[in-house]
Amino acid sequence: MSTESTDNSEGVERLERGMPDLAHLEGSLRGKRELGRALGAHAQPSGRGAQLADGFVRLVEKALLEYQEARARQIAFTAQGDFDDWFRAQDHFESCVQSLHRGIVYLERLRSLGCRRSDGEPFIPRPRDLEVLRDSVKTQVRDMRDAVEHLDKDILDGNLSESATVGIHLQFEKATLGSLQLRYAEVARWIEQLHEFAALLSRVNLVTT
Repeated sequence: MSTESTDNSEGVERLERGMPDLAHLEGSLRGKRELGRALGAHAQPSGRGAQLADGFVRLVEKALLEYQEARARQIAFTAQGDFDDWFRAQDHFESCVQSLHRGIVYLERLRSLGCRRSDGEPFIPRPRDLEVLRDSVKTQVRDMRDAVEHLDKDILDGNLSESATVGIHLQFEKATLGSLQLRYAEVARWIEQLHEFAALLSRVNLVTT
């Protein structure tokens, strides 16, 4: 079902500016990591760390793909007015937030293993040097994740205003749910930061002589 067709190129341009495109990031991390496993190329981390790395890579890939789908469907809705695109954008963004939260939790756990790079520097920096691990960011993401997951209970218990939107409200520069908000530019930046480490855990670099 769609609204009356109109030329909303200005709205599309505003949304494209407000919701950065992450198409430049690798989206097939799990496949690359599986190839590395088959080739025996992922020597660090190992054991329990390898399992944590697998989970982390999966969640970062999912967060990225869900973000990109949310963006594509919201742009389609803005351009064409088809409400199915709007609802799919909501669904994808909710999944993005859930995966982003879980990915941050995994990265924290990986950091606790104390893995180091070849030069001796920590593989994962301290929170003060990595924005996505700062308490303020973790709280923002966790609060939105909690609000999404508790939404059904709030509706069933009558704790949600009857005029409230059932689901995340997607705007041009941010997503909101009640008093909570996440700006797309920040979400994109946090996904990029997680992706840097997921890519390092997934890429296979072969040296031939």
